[in-house]
Amino acid sequence: MEVAGRSAVITGGGNGIGRAIALALAREGANVAVADVEQDAAESVAREVEALGAKALAARVDVAREEDLERLADDAWAAFGSVELLFNNAGVGAGRAPAYGFSADDVRWILSVNLEGVLNGIRVFAPRFIEGGRESRIVNTGSEHSLGIPFPGSAVYTASKHAVLAISDVLRAELPNHVGVSVFCPGWVATSIWRSSERRPEHLGGPREANPAGGKLSAEHAMSAAEAADMVLQQIREGRFYLLTHPHVIEYAHTRWNDVETAFAEQAPRYEGDDRYDVAKAIARIRAERAG
Repeated sequence: MEVAGRSAVITGGGNGIGRAIALALAREGANVAVADVEQDAAESVAREVEALGAKALAARVDVAREEDLERLADDAWAAFGSVELLFNNAGVGAGRAPAYGFSADDVRWILSVNLEGVLNGIRVFAPRFIEGGRESRIVNTGSEHSLGIPFPGSAVYTASKHAVLAISDVLRAELPNHVGVSVFCPGWVATSIWRSSERRPEHLGGPREANPAGGKLSAEHAMSAAEAADMVLQQIREGRFYLLTHPHVIEYAHTRWNDVETAFAEQAPRYEGDDRYDVAKAIARIRAERAG
């Protein structure tokens, strides 16, 4: 899918990967609606987009609120005439702790943004893409945590990113051919996610002071957001489902798959006719019998 002449909506577009994708799209000649929970950040990036010669829209959006996304969609279609690209990119992290160490508010906050935010975007934009009939694409930002377990201490974040992959995988089987789906699974990228606790809503525990060490480490050792964004756009042009930036992440996927494969070989090895319990095949047989 070529991006030149298209219009895109990016949540979490006020900084980090979202900002980098917005600018990369603008350089390619795409219009961009920049949505962020911080209005000033969205407006700043929108000005950068306009400076590159593209049309821009800035909006304050809390992706946990479906009504915010409905308003964003209405405004984007009004501003650009059509929208062909949705980047469900907003995400947060709540620091490191064992799985039993996260509070109920930690869990609700992470899932409300990383999981419900993606679902809200899909609910609002997918029907419009389907009805519009134009070549379109939904890009959901997962993580290396979607593909395996990079390190302990991030159970809730990892669960949310596993869910993004699962949603994307199912969604691509449900949409018509003109609406594509991608899941972006980056490794370590220099972003401000380490500061997300500063923007935590009051009803879910309120803002927390961020540890500046996270930003220092990220700036010194992580891939730049601009490099990641360029890779993402190239893979979108190629129509890829998985959008990948860090080759070493395959090790996490291999570890997961090797564990699964070994467990099946030892505990539930294949045998002839073992697929009689396959739900999809059973449903297909029942439908065929009813049709016959």
